[in-house]
Amino acid sequence: MDELTTKTSSHKRLEFTEIVTPAEPMEKQISEHDKGSGEIVPCTNFTPSVHENLLDEIIPRVGMEFNTESDVYNFYNKYANKVGFSIRRSKGHKDDYGQWKDRVFCCSCQGTRIKDKRDDNVKCHRPETRFGCLAVLKVSRFNGKFQVTEFIEDHTHALVSPSKRIFLRSHRKINLAQAAELEIADRSGLAPKESVEFLARKVGGIENLGFIPEDYNNYLRTKRTETMKIGDTGGVLEYLQNMQHNDPNFSLCHSS
Repeated sequence: MDELTTKTSSHKRLEFTEIVTPAEPMEKQISEHDKGSGEIVPCTNFTPSVHENLLDEIIPRVGMEFNTESDVYNFYNKYANKVGFSIRRSKGHKDDYGQWKDRVFCCSCQGTRIKDKRDDNVKCHRPETRFGCLAVLKVSRFNGKFQVTEFIEDHTHALVSPSKRIFLRSHRKINLAQAAELEIADRSGLAPKESVEFLARKVGGIENLGFIPEDYNNYLRTKRTETMKIGDTGGVLEYLQNMQHNDPNFSLCHSS
């Protein structure tokens, strides 16, 4: 024991100081997030200056006025696209004539997911999409105009980089020109994937397209459902008339 103590005391005493690693800048955090699965990541201390590179005219201000509720939505959605988040319409009140008296527009990550009693039986849960985000824009109608009464810019999650904003729901839309081209491609027998790739090449990449393949599939499904509803009556009548022609014992009575 004495020998061990002697050997230990002969060494020089080392002093350690605590090294504090500086926090990574938010741009690096977002870029690292982009390398992942594309999910929105919660961040409890997320307070970046989101207005550094934005023009003043696209930043909401208390007191701004708009003619319609749609104008408010489009303005806030344009701002959200520049910042890097998606929005949705929230609660509001209407007057006796069905006109909006006030309206709330919020970040799509506002609120929290309600616990489902079936969660214990689910093996693979869907990713969380709501983190109690505080960002909101409130408007009220005064003298026929919608006026901004409250605007909160703070978010509780990381914002999305420009290359990933195409995947945010409120920024995805098939315009009329694209819809016409896609319908022609569908009637020509092109697969949805090939049609989307063709349009993406025309605009220089899918990030400039404005929608994703899933939106095109939903659009086709909706159009086919509408066509089916319009032709249902005529199709059933034609089927019954063919049955009457092939089977003399089959009777058909209808009134126009």
